[in-house]
Amino acid sequence: MEFLRLILLNTNPGIAAVMSLLLGVLLVLSITGAVRETKETTALELFLIWFRRAMVILLAMLFPLTAAALYLLAYVSFSQDWTAATNYMSLWIAELKTAASDMWWSLIVVFLLPVLVRTIVLRWLRPAISSWTRKFRVRQTGDALSDIRVEVSKIKAKDFNPRDYYRDGMMFLGLDGAGQPVHMDDEIFKKNHLKIIGPSQTGKGVNLGVLLDQAIKKGWGAWFVDLKPDDFIYDIMRESCEDNGRPAPLVLDFNGVGDGFYAPFVNGTMRERRERVVKAFTMADTGQTADFYKRIEREILDFLMPLWDGTLNNLKKLLEGKHPEISDAKRNWIRENCGSIKSNASEFSQLESLCATKEQSFDVASALHSSQVVYVRSHMKDTVVRKGTVALLDEVVQVALRHPLPKHVLLIVDECRFVVSDTMADALATVLSKGISIGLAYQSVKDLLNLPDKSLNAESIKTGIETNTQVTISYRANDDETAEWVSLQTGTVQKSVTKLEKVETNRGGAEEWSAERSVGQAEEQLIPVNQLLSLPPRVGALIRPNTLATLLYTCWVPVKEMRGMPNRGAALAAIKPTKPAPPASATEGAIADPFEDPFAASVSDEFNTPEADPFAALDNAEADPFASLEAGNTLTKAVDPFNDYDSNPLAEQNGESSKEQSRTRKAAKGKLSADEEAAITAAIAGILADEQPRQQQKSTSDQPKRESRVDLSELDDLEGI
Repeated sequence: MEFLRLILLNTNPGIAAVMSLLLGVLLVLSITGAVRETKETTALELFLIWFRRAMVILLAMLFPLTAAALYLLAYVSFSQDWTAATNYMSLWIAELKTAASDMWWSLIVVFLLPVLVRTIVLRWLRPAISSWTRKFRVRQTGDALSDIRVEVSKIKAKDFNPRDYYRDGMMFLGLDGAGQPVHMDDEIFKKNHLKIIGPSQTGKGVNLGVLLDQAIKKGWGAWFVDLKPDDFIYDIMRESCEDNGRPAPLVLDFNGVGDGFYAPFVNGTMRERRERVVKAFTMADTGQTADFYKRIEREILDFLMPLWDGTLNNLKKLLEGKHPEISDAKRNWIRENCGSIKSNASEFSQLESLCATKEQSFDVASALHSSQVVYVRSHMKDTVVRKGTVALLDEVVQVALRHPLPKHVLLIVDECRFVVSDTMADALATVLSKGISIGLAYQSVKDLLNLPDKSLNAESIKTGIETNTQVTISYRANDDETAEWVSLQTGTVQKSVTKLEKVETNRGGAEEWSAERSVGQAEEQLIPVNQLLSLPPRVGALIRPNTLATLLYTCWVPVKEMRGMPNRGAALAAIKPTKPAPPASATEGAIADPFEDPFAASVSDEFNTPEADPFAALDNAEADPFASLEAGNTLTKAVDPFNDYDSNPLAEQNGESSKEQSRTRKAAKGKLSADEEAAITAAIAGILADEQPRQQQKSTSDQPKRESRVDLSELDDLEGI
């Protein structure tokens, strides 16, 4: 009885709200879920089906059973008096009606709460659970195609000291993705040229410094041709020489800011010198109408080569016809048709570094054979400087092809497209056996198709360079063509990737991953294009023969002190001890002009001796192949003017100077009689005697002035004049 009274007294709106919430939850768990037949047979799934059905039955029977139980309890409590029990139930129902009328909003909760809960579960909870379970799914394959969004954030540069990884007999290139050092055996490195591709500020210079530092440490010859210029390379080379007990780098600055002199056409055989002139003066045929004039200019060059000592000053005088073996007809022919040669000689003469005598000039053969460390400063925009650099590189190749070098030489050319030539491209296939490996650095594969010298076959040069440079280091590519080309060089791999993965749309309009996934094979490059386009600075792709391509992490060589390249004149003695060069207007290298003013400011030393021969300059020139056409005489001895080396290391070791060699190989001319020799000696003595008394005559004005006259009419009948 007390319990019935407690229920009646405590029937209030709060209980109605709880009852409404309970009904809503039951609706979510039973009514809103579809009860359907299924083929699922697991115990858990069968239990869930049974449980959902039981909830539906319980919900349908809950209210009537509760009322019946309460009615039965009232009947028992009122001594089995049905009238009293009925009156109690009437009061209870009245209380429920009153509570429901006061709590009408609970009906809204009953009908809207299930819909809200169902929406949350279907549209947010179940998709999140589906994605989470897919992420931790145990897959049969983990392959995936490259995604630029992943590549950009995945690869990061590494900082380290390259010198910690140097090994004897090995060339250190960098670290791989796992942080392990990547080495190449010295013998393999010597047998391969390399190319370094990448835009500015991506890490090319960093890697070049590491390679040069190791080459100097190993005792190799190390050459760096700098066109930018680089701010660190020279100091790396200098400190490496100091640390390894080697002489300071030889500096050759074509711009005239730093030290060094170079005569581009002095050294080598006559054929080699002629080839360099044709390349530097762009006198080769191009398949155009201008080739007609270039052929005439080459004829002039062939005529002058035996008379020319290779210096620019002497060339300009020869073009004016100032040589005893040039007849009046030839002189006029040269002056009328030497336009290109003369203009190029004038342009080259504007550079002090190129106006050098043989004694002043940087000796390429000596530097190569003695394994010197050489730093060459060039320029990307100055046309004449570029031409001088091309001549230097051509001479390096020519010297190397004569005889194998005693020690290996590493030659690196930065921004090579400005100075590359067909000679350089062709030499890549031959100089490896002679002891030179070349590293060419440029920004893009398209650079090799845009050469400054339009007379060159750019496509052929590009193919030759790409074919003969087996080692490739490519930093971040800024164009698709470079990225695709490098990526193709790494080779392809087969990947097992997801071909198809289904999703299903649930009743809430949200997608859920299904359990079905289709896997197939896909082909992709080992280093894909996306990686090459997203590489950070100092990270590149390394491609080597017979080795899988890999990502290469590089870092700079530490420099203790930044001094920069020394100014002009600071290291002249380090290149070659030479005598002070006389003014260009007073001397013409090794050959003095017998027709110049005898009272010039400076006279060649050859005229300071009484027995000087005014035509002794011809002793250093090769036999003139045209002399027989002009004078009607023939050579008494067959001499090949193209087999003479101006600088022969072997001859120098035997104590033979270049003058002695040229004197022994002098072509036999018509011999002079004793009277003719005496007349020549008297003529020279008169010239020299007229030069010396000038100051004396000024100081002794009281003495009568005498003019020294010499009769040269006897020389008119000499052959060759």
